[in-house]
Amino acid sequence: GLENEVNDSENRFEILRGELREEEQKAALSRERVSKIREEVNEARIKEAEIDFKRTSILSQVGEETGINLQRDYKRYLEEDFSEAQYELKLKDCLRIKERIGEVNLLAINEYEKLEERYEFIMAQQQDLLSSIDSLSRAISKINRVSKEKFLATFGKVDEKLKKVFPILFNGGKARLRLVDESLPLESGVLVEVQPPGKRLVHMGLLSGGEKALAAMALLFAIYLIKPSPFIIMDEVDAPLDEANTDRFNALLREIEKSSQVVMVTHNRKTMEIAARLYGVTMDKNSISKIVSVDLEDYQ
Repeated sequence: GLENEVNDSENRFEILRGELREEEQKAALSRERVSKIREEVNEARIKEAEIDFKRTSILSQVGEETGINLQRDYKRYLEEDFSEAQYELKLKDCLRIKERIGEVNLLAINEYEKLEERYEFIMAQQQDLLSSIDSLSRAISKINRVSKEKFLATFGKVDEKLKKVFPILFNGGKARLRLVDESLPLESGVLVEVQPPGKRLVHMGLLSGGEKALAAMALLFAIYLIKPSPFIIMDEVDAPLDEANTDRFNALLREIEKSSQVVMVTHNRKTMEIAARLYGVTMDKNSISKIVSVDLEDYQ
């Protein structure tokens, strides 16, 4: 039911959250690598700009001080003033920068964009799941609230009917319904507490066989009388009753038959006496079952 749907939604949420965590880790690593590459490229560009600035400054200074255009005549002057040690030092610096930068992954940005798209998709699914869980939680809360209200209302009605029916069947006494745990009515058990005439109040399980059957009938009739149906069908419910209890049971049946058609299987002669029509199954001399009906109203 709804609880299974909530469990399925929570399981999907946990799976997606695990995938989201993995994708976030991959995205973080990619972002860190791209950031590192960008920093190293920026450093190289800064150094290149510094070298270019120094070169320009030197060319300008030499031109101002000597009137020589090194940019035009650099080959001749390089051959005369060339410093191999200085060149080796600069070369090592450049190689060191290149090694630190490493291989540039030109697909890193595309990978990052794909990961970001995947991340947004998972976040959207997560939001959908959270919304579904919230909707289910609100639906369950509403169902529990309505169920509790209807249960307590019906419980109260059954209790009222039981208090009226029980004295009829027991020729006095009283009975009531009680919740085992009133704080959790939908989960609580229900006790049927009865007090036959001249006895103490006990729960129904402590009664004798006949009293227990009569108390059970009182409860069933109390439930039935809340919303009577056109028909009521019973099967030998009067079997454990003695003669006095049968008379009281029959008195209740006479009240019920005013609003419902009673169909009952019985072997009790006293119960048969109050019936409007009897149907019996007999066997003839050829061992063939035969149905016999008698309209008792014709004999009254």
